[in-house]
Amino acid sequence: MPGVVMMENGFRDTLPTNHDSDYGQYVNGNANLAPQSTSDRQNGLLAGPSSGSNNGTDTMINGTGDTDGTNSAQPQRPGSNNASRMNDLPDEIQHITQGFVPLGFLLSRLAQKTHNQLGDEIMALAKMPAPAPAVNGNSAHVGAAIDDTSAENLNKKARLLNFVQEKHAEWVKAAVITRWSRNAQGVSKLIDLMNHINMQRKIYDDSLEYTINIKRDLTFARLPNPDLHTALHVLSTGTAPWMPDLNYIEPPPLSPKEQLQWIENLNTLLSIRLNLEDHENIPYHFRDYIIDSGRVTFTVPGEFEVDLTIADEDFDKQFWFIDFRFAFTPAPADLSDSLTMFLEARVNEALEKDGLHGCHKFLHEFVLTHKITEYVRQAVELARGLWVDTLKIERLNRAMAIQYWVGRFPPEGPKSWIILGVHSGKISSLPADSQSSSYLALRWFRDGKEVKDVKIPLNDASISTEDLLNRVIGRHVGYILDSIYTRLKSNGRFVNREAGLALDVRKDAPIQSTLKMQLGHTQYVTVGISPITGMFSMKPQSLMTWRGESKLNWQSKDPVQDGLGCLESVRCHYVVDEINRRGKSTGWTVCKGPVKTDGIKEILNTREMSQLMWLKRRGWTDQWHLMVTLSLSGDKWWLIEVSGGSDQETEISSFTKLPLSSCAPNLEDRFFSNLTIFTAAIISHIVDMRSLHKRQIKHVTHDGMNYSLPPSMKVPTIFVRLSDILNQQQPRGPGKRFAHWALDFVEIMFKGIRNPPSRPRILGRDQISGSVAGESAAPALGDQSLHTFLDARLKVSDPSRFGLLKRHVERDVAFSRRLGVFALRLEAKVGSSILDLLAQRLQAIDKLADCIDAIRRSGRDIQCEEITLTRVVVTYTDQIKPKGGAATQPHGSRWKATLELGADGIELLFERGNPQLRVLDHFQRLVNSDLRCQKLPFFLSSTLPIQRALDSVEDAWETFAMNDQGRVEILAAHLDWFNIHYYLPGPNRNPRAQRRLTLQVRLRDRRERVEWHVFREEPGAEKHPDDEFTQALNKVWNAEDKVWRSLVTSAASETDHRIGDLIKAVDEAVRRLAMQSPTILKHNQPRGQAQAKTQAQAVYHKAMASGKARPQTGQVVVLDD
Repeated sequence: MPGVVMMENGFRDTLPTNHDSDYGQYVNGNANLAPQSTSDRQNGLLAGPSSGSNNGTDTMINGTGDTDGTNSAQPQRPGSNNASRMNDLPDEIQHITQGFVPLGFLLSRLAQKTHNQLGDEIMALAKMPAPAPAVNGNSAHVGAAIDDTSAENLNKKARLLNFVQEKHAEWVKAAVITRWSRNAQGVSKLIDLMNHINMQRKIYDDSLEYTINIKRDLTFARLPNPDLHTALHVLSTGTAPWMPDLNYIEPPPLSPKEQLQWIENLNTLLSIRLNLEDHENIPYHFRDYIIDSGRVTFTVPGEFEVDLTIADEDFDKQFWFIDFRFAFTPAPADLSDSLTMFLEARVNEALEKDGLHGCHKFLHEFVLTHKITEYVRQAVELARGLWVDTLKIERLNRAMAIQYWVGRFPPEGPKSWIILGVHSGKISSLPADSQSSSYLALRWFRDGKEVKDVKIPLNDASISTEDLLNRVIGRHVGYILDSIYTRLKSNGRFVNREAGLALDVRKDAPIQSTLKMQLGHTQYVTVGISPITGMFSMKPQSLMTWRGESKLNWQSKDPVQDGLGCLESVRCHYVVDEINRRGKSTGWTVCKGPVKTDGIKEILNTREMSQLMWLKRRGWTDQWHLMVTLSLSGDKWWLIEVSGGSDQETEISSFTKLPLSSCAPNLEDRFFSNLTIFTAAIISHIVDMRSLHKRQIKHVTHDGMNYSLPPSMKVPTIFVRLSDILNQQQPRGPGKRFAHWALDFVEIMFKGIRNPPSRPRILGRDQISGSVAGESAAPALGDQSLHTFLDARLKVSDPSRFGLLKRHVERDVAFSRRLGVFALRLEAKVGSSILDLLAQRLQAIDKLADCIDAIRRSGRDIQCEEITLTRVVVTYTDQIKPKGGAATQPHGSRWKATLELGADGIELLFERGNPQLRVLDHFQRLVNSDLRCQKLPFFLSSTLPIQRALDSVEDAWETFAMNDQGRVEILAAHLDWFNIHYYLPGPNRNPRAQRRLTLQVRLRDRRERVEWHVFREEPGAEKHPDDEFTQALNKVWNAEDKVWRSLVTSAASETDHRIGDLIKAVDEAVRRLAMQSPTILKHNQPRGQAQAKTQAQAVYHKAMASGKARPQTGQVVVLDD
């Protein structure tokens, strides 16, 4: 019922077009309504400004807009629903709202329709031809109001008038409806009452009809009145005289002998007739017969058995039907009476017309029809039972069609069915054959196409529709699985026998037909097809196989075409899931691809569809990734190195195909462990080769056996020139250094990896100081870097030169005396080159070799106490190395020196109290020069006596310096050059008039030997002044019983203890000038007990000159005033 909309007097706005429909809804000329949503306009609802909520909003339903407020003032019944009581009717009367359309919606559609049609009409009028004068422009009176009576103008006016009349009629109807809408509430009540009256009238009519039907049905349930009179007479007398009697004469009964004779005669007649008279007329299929009991039984195997007999001795008479039995199963054992009567009449008729041929033809066709009926019956039972909703059966004319796998595909998808019917057995190109007859023929349509090259056996002797369907479906399932198998087998993974694939087709048992494909190392997926539904099934059940089943069952239109991709997808998802699940425990994680797909196509160089999987090992740097390509041609593993940061597009800088077997790997922890080792080895090899090429170091690779890697994984060994590595850090220009102590090649071989420790390692002070320069400490907690171990080996030219080395030089360095080989264990992060560390180690070994070789060749008494790659501890004396292992008696204790072999050079360390500490800097320069340790043993041992003497000189002058009686300064210009400066006070102890003496002690060669030369050389013009110092020194140079060699104005001495005696003698002579006379006193001895000054001096000088007098322990030389 249209709703009520109040009309307003006044000018009406222009009706909107379709372009204005989104800006407002005009109803009855009111344009003050808010825009409506699309759903509201489609549902015919008119929403006002307050239509956003249902509470407190007056909604116009069925014309009850209540704009005047009358309806809102009516009282409401308590407990009743306001929406269902709008018309104030009893509960028994149903309020009708179905089919009502709001008046605003109706008027809006009418206005829109009128506007659109008006626009179309205007366009049509514009296209109509104009009158001829107007076209040619020959109008004589342009401004005259002359009526145009041309045909074109009349047509336009007529068309416009018809349009206006038609629209006027529509709007008049709308006006009438609008006027009636003011009484919408009463009309709605009338509609409800009319509907209620009609419902009550229908209930009355239905009740009356039901009563009439009951009365009509009781007519057939009425029983007739019983004939009590006849029943009483029959029960009393046993007769009914008023019943008619036909007066038949019964034949005399036959005796058993007569019956037997009659049967034998009948058998004889049948035998004579069939063997003599009708022998040529017997049909081919009736050749198998038996005569017995007065009848002949013709048997057609798999069809029927029929019993015939004769009723006359005349052989021209026909055979007569006696009995019929089916010769197939399942079939009824006994025929019904009606069927027997039907067969008897029809068979006798056929025997009368066509004889035995007609009988065979009729019964043969009858049996074929019955067989088809039996097939249909069993098919219907199957469709109601196990095969419900999967079969569609259609009975045709002496044929049937069974569509199987109904619902397997959508209605427009392919269909498969069989047609079982009767074939005439005749071949048009061949003449008729008496042996041929009609038979049951089966036609198979697979996916809408008839299959003619497949012979399906049809056992019509034992009818089973289920077996027939199984045989057909078995071949259909075999075709699908075999097609998928053929397409899979032609791919590389199965051609190269890298994966297992097996097909087992059971043509008569489709449920046992399977296709088995290898997924993993020991995992297989078995694909089967349900013969009932045609749905694919995959075992074992998992998420991947379930997705594969769903794809083949519900998304695929052709399983033969999509089966290959689906199975490969299942395998790929399985492999990805296994790698992701098992790899997490060993540090392998799946990551997002760092590069775009276009960059990968250049690497794969194939158009074959493949699935990519990106992996990353915990501890790798950001640029290294492992890519796995899964495809039918074989799985491939790639080691990818990318370049480019966050601001640049990443590109593949290098890629290496890992020589892993394409066979399905055993994805256990051992595989991922081996993969970690192998990839780390490959990365290390790539980085090292790149670094060697960049540094222009000559190298060569060799594919040898590496027992640190699995047998199936091989990484080439690198051979590098030793001289090139040693000269990388410190090039020497044209004259580069060559390590003559070793062969000029280093063998670098991968040995393994190490994961970072989970806890930080605490190093001691000695471990920190003793670590190789460039080697970092243990990784801090949280550092997940992966480290690689490489074994670098070099063979020495003369193993005897390293006889002082122990087997384990250091934790990561070992030396084999028997083989003469150094073995270095190098450790670096994955992705970092070990060349820097190798160069440091080799330089350290080179330094160590120089040091050990210098010690070994030295003729001095120096011994190695501790030898490592970074540290050499030696002890030495001032003696010459004894020959034949004889023991030496050193003049004093053995001193210890430590050589720290670092990357920046060699550092020499002396123990506290060592007299050679004064020349430590010179020793440092010596060991870090080109000579390295070549002269170190000589200077350590040969300069020890003079260093002791110089220490004693300094100790003797401490008291003089404290009393301002003089001082001494000892300066070491070099290890073989010392300057001794004496400063004595002048006359009357005048500090401004000091006396100065400068002595030089230099090591010189003499007759293939070296000796210390002590002489005086003053600075300035006068080198050798003639003063008191010269007189005192001459006495020393030319002393009696001296242990040194006099050179008139100087002296020379051996490098042993005699140089110390010479230095002490010179010092004593100088001290005599500073004091009147020296005196030797013991500690705690009184001054009065001292000997005479002149006598003590004479004895002391004589002893010093002979080299027999030395200060004893606990004695000092005291010089008094």
